[in-house]
This record gives sequence, C-alpha cells and structure tokens, in this order.
Amino acid sequence: MMKKGFTLIEVLLAMSITVILVASVYFSFSNLLNGRAKIKAVTERERGIYFTLELIRNDLINAYLTVNKGVPEETHKTVFKSEDEDPVSHVTFTSINHVKMSAEAKQCDQTEIEYYGENIEGENVLFRRESLWVDHDPERGGNVYPVLKGFKSIKFEYWRTTTKEWVDHWNTESIDNVNSLPPKIKITMIAEEGEFGKEDYKIETVVNLKMTKPFSF
Repeated sequence: MMKKGFTLIEVLLAMSITVILVASVYFSFSNLLNGRAKIKAVTERERGIYFTLELIRNDLINAYLTVNKGVPEETHKTVFKSEDEDPVSHVTFTSINHVKMSAEAKQCDQTEIEYYGENIEGENVLFRRESLWVDHDPERGGNVYPVLKGFKSIKFEYWRTTTKEWVDHWNTESIDNVNSLPPKIKITMIAEEGEFGKEDYKIETVVNLKMTKPFSF
C-alpha cells in the first residue's frame, strides 16, 4: 500500500503558519527589548536628575562667608552671587563642601563653586565650575564640567526674611544682603518627560543653609 504525502497546498499552509508564529515571537521579543531599553533610559535620566539635585543641595547647604580676606593683602574673598537667567539661574558662591579624592592630597574643604546653564545644539546643559583655592577672584579659575543635560530649566530662589518672600537674586556685596546668606534656598527643576510622553514635570526642593552670617576668622 502506497503512503500518501503532503500536497503543495498543505506545505505552503504549514510554512505560512510557521512564519506567522516566528514573526509574532520576534516582534513580541523586540517590543520587550525596546520597552526595557526605554525604561532603562528613563531610569538613568531620573537617577542623573536626583544625583545632580543632591550635589547642588550639598554645595549650597555648606555655603559660607568670612570677613577674613587674607593678610597682608586681600587674597581670600568669599561671595554669594546669583542672577535669574534662562535656562539656569547663574549662581557663584564659596562652600566648605570640597571632597578630597585622595587622603594625601594637600587640599582643604573650602572651595569656589559656580553653576550655570547653556543651550548646546538645542539641548540644555548644566555646568559646574569648582576651584580648589578660594582666592581674590571667586568668579574665575578652577575646572568646569557638565553635570546634567536634557532638562527645561533650573531656577534658584532665596528666602528674604525681612520681607518674608522668595526672591530670584542674591548678592552678598549689595546693600540689601551685605555679608548675609539666605536662610533657605528653593531649587525648582522642570524636567523633560522623554520617551513616555510630551508632558514635563516639576521637581522642587528646599535647602536650609547651615551658616547665614560670616565667620570672623
């Protein structure tokens, strides 16, 4: 008795079903990988945002002033200057938040810090400048490096005790704020939502400064 084989139609039908199953598995797996990649990108971006905010908080919370300008010449100047600029409030100050990377490094805790923003190729970038030496010109010197990108804006506001309101500028060399730091600083960041939508979201935090009056030594 002769065995009956598959017809051409049956073979084509089986191949079609196999192709459909393989394609379904491939696209499901591909969507899974793409979804994981998007989640990872969003997670990394949010980790960078909160790391940056914590860095700024630690710098600001340790801001300080001193009336000692160096002897015999004025070689040691401390300030806190800030102006409301777009996309980032421009702030320059002295802090005792320098972290020594080597135990044998001949460095102290005092440092000059500056934060400012620039728009590079359509993307906002936050820069941090740090000078390990507090000298006669706290607005120059040191090293500059980017710390965050891909945000809409970062705004600093300062609590003025006399008027009980938030202001968008502060200058310890002005008559209003001479030799006086704000008791607290509000940081507001507008972050981009990214892959999962068009809406942006706001992150807000308040820093209470440890020292508001200058050292006398």
